[in-house]
Amino acid sequence: MLSARPVEGRFRRLRSIANTILIAILFVVPWVRIRGEPLVLLDIPHRKFHVFGLVIFPQELFFLWLILAGLTLALFFFTALAGRLWCGWACPQTVFTDVYAAIARRIQGWTRTGPPRHVALWRRVATHVAWIAVSGIVGLHLVGYFRSPYELIGALRHGDLAGASMGFWIAGAALCYLDFALVRQTFCKYLCPYARFQSVLLDSDSLVVAYDLERGEPRRKKRAERKGGDCVDCGLCVAVCPTDIDIRKGMQMECIGCTQCIDACDGVMNRIGRPLGLIGYRSLASLEGRRTRLLRPRVVIYGVLLVASVLGFGAAIVAREPLSLEVERNRTSLYQRSADGRIGNAYTLHVQNRERQDHVYRIGIDAPARFQLVAGVNPLPIPATGDVTASVFVLAQPDATAEDEDGTPIRFHLENVERPGRKIARDSTFLAPAHETDATHHEEDRDAD
Repeated sequence: MLSARPVEGRFRRLRSIANTILIAILFVVPWVRIRGEPLVLLDIPHRKFHVFGLVIFPQELFFLWLILAGLTLALFFFTALAGRLWCGWACPQTVFTDVYAAIARRIQGWTRTGPPRHVALWRRVATHVAWIAVSGIVGLHLVGYFRSPYELIGALRHGDLAGASMGFWIAGAALCYLDFALVRQTFCKYLCPYARFQSVLLDSDSLVVAYDLERGEPRRKKRAERKGGDCVDCGLCVAVCPTDIDIRKGMQMECIGCTQCIDACDGVMNRIGRPLGLIGYRSLASLEGRRTRLLRPRVVIYGVLLVASVLGFGAAIVAREPLSLEVERNRTSLYQRSADGRIGNAYTLHVQNRERQDHVYRIGIDAPARFQLVAGVNPLPIPATGDVTASVFVLAQPDATAEDEDGTPIRFHLENVERPGRKIARDSTFLAPAHETDATHHEEDRDAD
């Protein structure tokens, strides 16, 4: 069931701390609410994405693209600088595989030297039951990023198990069980795309987990032998490797930088009285006797692009309009004629409040003289992070409209009642029948005769 032997050491302790912090973040974030709003919630049905106090709407998906671009550039930057830190220390595949393996070892009674010779059937069954329970918890919190976990728990209490969220919960739990319990690091070896293009990001100055060939070779078959290198060929570095590789054969695509081979080798070196670090974090350049260069073209380029993406995100936040206004013309009827002879155009205003406070906005128009705005509700209350659709009419005297077939340009604006200087405007056009002005003058001339 499990092949990698458990290991203890300084890196194992640091990774356990990192795993605890990352899992705590994953489990806590969906439950956190600030002033009634979730800290992170990708609310697809209501088309709202809550991200650390920022509410992103579908029209602003470029914010999510900037966040993803920044995370990708950060991955490139730290990979070029310090190797596969993501894979070994932060990837959910590595973190949860460690957790599932720790649960199995505890239930099955593993020791420091490895698994027991025989594992009772009840222990194996208990292992899978524990894995399924943990998978359910993980699946719940994964779905909690798309639907409030408070709503999920409430639906469970009322026996509502037929919703889409419940289906995603079951699917997520099944995927976690299949991946973390059964597939494990096989995903890293054969399926992970990052392992395929990491060689493009790394160079001889990147810090990686590497074996000091000059110091370790030739290997000694027995620890008591005085001739040969420091490596005693104990095989522990292979026994503790979750991807089952031999780090002594050089840098390999399957290495995820988990540092377990470092702890295993340091333990052996400590027992035989040799210096630590036969396997350690180092650059391939240092093994060749050259100085490691931290600042080099690829690191500088990735760093500059990362800073640019962060600054671009900050600038977009500062320039973000707190209100969105879209003006849509009535497509079924371009214009109407009222009882008093005036020409009317119907418009639909789609208003979106992007702030977390309720506001009231007054609707107005900037248009030539003898144009009149008619609105059913004005001023217009708009709830926090809410959408409001308002139907309005614009009436105009026939002789006030332009003779241009493209219509008369007008502008709709919304002005905050609480802050009169705060407004947003959108351009539109007012359409009238062709040559309406000429026809009106002809009718007036006939009446005069």
